[in-house]
Amino acid sequence: MRITKHVLAPVGFAAALSVALAGCVSGGGSSGSNGEVTYWGAFYAPTTEEAFQEIFVDSFNAESDVQVDMEVKELTTIGQLTDTAVSAGQAPDIVYSDGPSSASDFARADRTIALDEYADEYGWKDTFLPWAYELSTVDDKVSSVPASYGSMVLYYNTEVFEEHGWTPPTTLAEFEKIAKEADEAGMVPLGGGNSGYQGMSEWLVTAVLNAAVGPEKIHDVLTGEAKFTDPEFVSAIELIQGWIDKGWLAGGAESYFTTDDTANVTGLANGTTAMYLSGTWSFNSLSEVFEDPSVWGWAPLPSLSDAVEPGVFPLAIGTALSVSADSADPDAAASFIDHVAGDVDRALSYTAATGENPPPLAVSADQFPEEVDERTVQLYSQIPESTNVGYATWTFFPPKTDSYLITEFDKVVTGDSTAEQYLSGMQDVFDEEFEAGATLTPFTPQTGD
Repeated sequence: MRITKHVLAPVGFAAALSVALAGCVSGGGSSGSNGEVTYWGAFYAPTTEEAFQEIFVDSFNAESDVQVDMEVKELTTIGQLTDTAVSAGQAPDIVYSDGPSSASDFARADRTIALDEYADEYGWKDTFLPWAYELSTVDDKVSSVPASYGSMVLYYNTEVFEEHGWTPPTTLAEFEKIAKEADEAGMVPLGGGNSGYQGMSEWLVTAVLNAAVGPEKIHDVLTGEAKFTDPEFVSAIELIQGWIDKGWLAGGAESYFTTDDTANVTGLANGTTAMYLSGTWSFNSLSEVFEDPSVWGWAPLPSLSDAVEPGVFPLAIGTALSVSADSADPDAAASFIDHVAGDVDRALSYTAATGENPPPLAVSADQFPEEVDERTVQLYSQIPESTNVGYATWTFFPPKTDSYLITEFDKVVTGDSTAEQYLSGMQDVFDEEFEAGATLTPFTPQTGD
C-alpha cells in the first residue's frame, strides 16, 4: 500500500502509518559527507514523533559516530515525495516504501542496494518472522527490511454484544445472524465505506477474500496456478454485493461513498454499528474514540465459507526500509535500520509508548512491557503461533493489480460491474505483471514460512 493511498483514512490507518515507522529517511538527498545519515519521518501525532525521536534517533546518535538527521514530512505526501526523490537520484539514505511490493520496484530499478551482507551481519533471517524475511527478497537478494506489520480483524463493542447476547462470530451463519438482528435493531450491521479515502475498500476485500476464498487459493493465484475468475473468488465478491443490497454494509451503496473510517469507529463506540472489518492499526485510535477504552474488542476473522478455517490472519507489512543506491554511507544507513526494526526490546518500547504496530519479530507474550494493552499482546502473541495466516492485498499483490482492486471496486458497489467482470479485469492486470516478473513469491499456505 502506498502511504499516499492510505494516509487519508481519518482515524485508523493514519495511525498505522506512523507505526509503519512513519515513512522514513530524512534530509533532501543522500549525504553521508559529514558523518550524517538522512531519514524522512512522518507521524500521526506529535507525541508519536517525540517517541520515535527519543527511542530510535536519539539513542542511535548517542551510541554512534554517525548521526541520523530526521526531517519530518507530511503523512499525506511522504510516499509521493519519496518516489520523486528516488526517481531523481535525490533520495535520502534510507528509503521508505509502504510494503515489500513497492520496495521491490525500487530494487528492480537499481535505486536501492542489496542488503545481504547486512542481513548476515545483523542476523535478520533469524530476527524476523520467516514469511516477512522471505517477502523482503527480490531475485534471491534481500532488498528491504520490514519495519511494521499487522493484520485484519473484526472489531465490536463488548457492551453492545453482551446486551444483545452476541458472541464474536466464527462462521458465515453466525456472522449473518448477528447482521440480521443488528439490522432489525436499527443498527448498521457492518461498518464500511470509502469516503475521503478510496483505499478503504481494500481493507474489506482483503478480509473477505482471505475469509471466504482462503489462503491456499489466494496463494495459487499469486503463483499463477489459479485465476481470480475462479468460482471461489466470484462467490466472495458476490457475498459483498449481497451485503450491500441488503443494506448491511455501510447502510447500502449510497452511504458507502459517504462513510469514512472515523464514522465506522464512532459507530462502534456509540452502539450504532455492530461490527467492523478493519486493520490492527486501529487499536490505538479505538482506545481514543471509545469513552471507555476497555469496551472495544477484536476477534479473528470469521470463516465466510466452508472451505476456510475460522480465524485466518491476513498478514500485512506496513513499512519496508531500504538503503538508497546513492547513499554515501550505506553501512551507517543499514545500522540505523537494524536499530529501528531489529531489536525486540526497543521496538516494543515504541509500541508501549505509542500503541503502534511492531516489526514482524519473533516475540512472546512475556516480552511485552507492562504498559502495552493486553489486546495488543494477545494479537501479537497469537499471530506468530498461528498456521492460519493469509495475504493482505497491499502487501502481496503487485502494484497495478492492487491499484485496480481499489479503483474498480466502486463499480461493484454501484452495480455497474458484476463480480465476474471485476475479477476478469483484475486477472488481466495481474497476468501482465506476472509475465513481467513484477510479482513477489508468497509464503506457502498453512506454514507461515
